[in-house]
Amino acid sequence: MKPLPDAQTLARLVSNVTSTMLGISFKPVDAPPEMGGVWRTALLPIPGARPVVVGLASEFQSSQRLSAAMFSCKEADVDQPMRDDSLRELANMTAGLVKSALGLDALLGLPVIKDGATVPQRKPVQSVFVRAESLGLFLWVSEGAIPP
Repeated sequence: MKPLPDAQTLARLVSNVTSTMLGISFKPVDAPPEMGGVWRTALLPIPGARPVVVGLASEFQSSQRLSAAMFSCKEADVDQPMRDDSLRELANMTAGLVKSALGLDALLGLPVIKDGATVPQRKPVQSVFVRAESLGLFLWVSEGAIPP
């Protein structure tokens, strides 16, 4: 069984998605950004013999800018459903790459949106904060089902 991807690999996987879709590449950062403000997380289960959950979180400003880029519109025109849809789509594509990296033979579940950006306390879990200019994302992968 392959171990969960390390922080560098997770950063590369999410960057593969964003650079292809949006022309934005993220790099891991040593210190997490200030966790103030409004964060939302898309949790995507990968059920199967080895259940895994991929979580992708974004704070409001980053979510606003990424959504505007995804929908090819002005930031002022982005609303909450668009931010949630963008986060779900980024999580879905990133989870597909995580699934491949782990060699899992399972279908992806459907992303669920939650308030906040909390990593589950159970182990094993791997997480990384990534930055691109003034944009930030928080990506984590854990074994098990979606936490309550």
